Amino acid sequence: MRLLLLHILLSIVTLTAAQPPLIPRQAFFQEKDQYNIRLSPDGQRVYYQRRSVQEGRLFYIETQRPGRELHLDAGGALLDWQPTHTGGLLAVVQRKSQQLAYLTDSDQQAITLFPFQQLRIEALSPRRPREFVASITAEADSLNGIYRINFNTGAMEKISGPLIFQKLYFSQKLDFCAARMQNDINGYSIYRFDGREWNEALRCPFDESQFIGGFQDVVSVSADGRYFYATDNTGRDKTVLLSVEVATGQQKLLVADSKADILPFGAMVGPDGRPQMVLSVFADARRHFLDARAQADFDYANRLLNSQASFADASADGNTWLLRRLDGGPMTYYLYTRGDRKLTRLFSDIPGLSAAPMASRRASDVVTRDGYNLPVHVYLPPGADADGDGLPEKPLPTILYVHGGPWVGVVHWNNWFHTRNFELLANRGYAVINTEFRGTTGLGKQFTDLGDRQWGGNMLNDVLDIADWAVESGIGDREKLGIWGWSYGGYAAAAALAFAPDTFACGIAMYGPADLDAFLRIPFTDNNIWRTRVGDPNTPEGQQLLRSYSPTNYVSQFKSPILLTTGSKDGRVPQQQVDALARALHDAQKEVVYFYYPDEVHDYRDPGSWLSFWAIAEQFLHRYLGGQAEPVRDGLKKGNFKVVYGEDWINNN
Repeated sequence: MRLLLLHILLSIVTLTAAQPPLIPRQAFFQEKDQYNIRLSPDGQRVYYQRRSVQEGRLFYIETQRPGRELHLDAGGALLDWQPTHTGGLLAVVQRKSQQLAYLTDSDQQAITLFPFQQLRIEALSPRRPREFVASITAEADSLNGIYRINFNTGAMEKISGPLIFQKLYFSQKLDFCAARMQNDINGYSIYRFDGREWNEALRCPFDESQFIGGFQDVVSVSADGRYFYATDNTGRDKTVLLSVEVATGQQKLLVADSKADILPFGAMVGPDGRPQMVLSVFADARRHFLDARAQADFDYANRLLNSQASFADASADGNTWLLRRLDGGPMTYYLYTRGDRKLTRLFSDIPGLSAAPMASRRASDVVTRDGYNLPVHVYLPPGADADGDGLPEKPLPTILYVHGGPWVGVVHWNNWFHTRNFELLANRGYAVINTEFRGTTGLGKQFTDLGDRQWGGNMLNDVLDIADWAVESGIGDREKLGIWGWSYGGYAAAAALAFAPDTFACGIAMYGPADLDAFLRIPFTDNNIWRTRVGDPNTPEGQQLLRSYSPTNYVSQFKSPILLTTGSKDGRVPQQQVDALARALHDAQKEVVYFYYPDEVHDYRDPGSWLSFWAIAEQFLHRYLGGQAEPVRDGLKKGNFKVVYGEDWINNN
């Protein structure tokens, strides 16, 4: 880590002041070391695991002395763990078999139960601080079930046999209140427990948000167990927050947002179990507070963090918060004590980049040609926005990013898997626009429906409208616009070059389908979702539509160069899709670079694949858009790939 940081600093100081300082590619593709970051119930510690260290070690910092890192050794891989309300740690540890342990700084106490194959910690409570609830799969089937366990004495009370629910929710008395499970209409149902039996309270049909876990879920349960709070969009366009009375099932609407779905994650929950704040996302977070004092305290902390604060966790009494700064770069964690309104920096989750200048990011709305509002994030190179108005001082070479799915909204706004690429490109001198388009999720069912059978129609028009907006706003140089995306975004990049050939100077398409008629006939897409949303190849009308939207059929219209890449083990978009487009372009004497990774799947997993991809892609963008590029050096050696077209050009860079 120290060597990498030194490398970054040396790279920065050896460049001229007029250029954004080049940060080595490698720095952006470190895996985040710290994960499972949690605040202890007393607010005195922040616990986390490290990927770079053996699985049995749990790290923590004391919030009063955040400069010193300490750790606990569990003596085996940590399969599940939770800080307790007694100052210790409850852990399921894999040794010769799974074991349950209570860990403190000075001791490790085994909690003796009957032999079990699997144990999942379901709930702890400040009202019963020495107890917890666990789901147990025992070696003897007769012992399977849900147990309330005292971790001091080992006393156990079986409160239920095995249940078929995916999630369980409890009151602070550690009694059942609610549960979630998949239902017979391919969606989710939320159940309430009235003390005797489980009753279906909310019945949600399938919608595309389930590709990212679903927006219908329980947010929290009141401490007394009388109410649970859930997000639901049954009979509505957008997900809202409801309170549901556990005894009767009576519902009350608490929060709705006219622009976006209320999400079941990211909520702030008070000591009484009631939501104090819930989120929707329209590029930036839209926070809906139900507690005035919590709003005042958060607003104050948010100002200290330049309006980039995000709530992560709270102590049991609600007086101490764990916050994150979300600005498109690595996440920095802070402790905020509400009593004295003190904000203390704890750590960055990618410390190797903590000294490097990152892009500035600003959310904007783009109005489409037919009047719909699209959220976007604009990333600008460090120093490009001298007056802080969100616009560069002069138009820049600009790259539009189109996410995959296409029904995978929300997650691309602040996920490092996405944003690291935006940061790399901004560091090379490009403006980067993280786009959204109709057909996505997170903005209501109607907005998803607007994308039906519009892959090469209005969904593509949305991206083209964003390109026009970028130029009209002074962000992008009309002659230096590029488009890049993966999966659906790879399709969109190729489609843009085929159907709007004068818009973009170049494009990068990663593992995107190009022949929709063929794509809609493979096992992955052989279902009603794809046939309804994209097109039905089994009908003449559907077949005609799919063929009319397929870039492979319009190779003659390509004017700009394209870089194509895919993985041979991609289970969603067969390599043959990309092979065929690349071959057709090459045969038509179009400018195409194509290489593939024999061992890669959909969404590349190996950091070496990303490093070698960008070693090539940086040179490609530099050639056609004019931004900076880190020299290839040994970048090509990082990944196992095979070049089909463009080998001489790749080898000469």
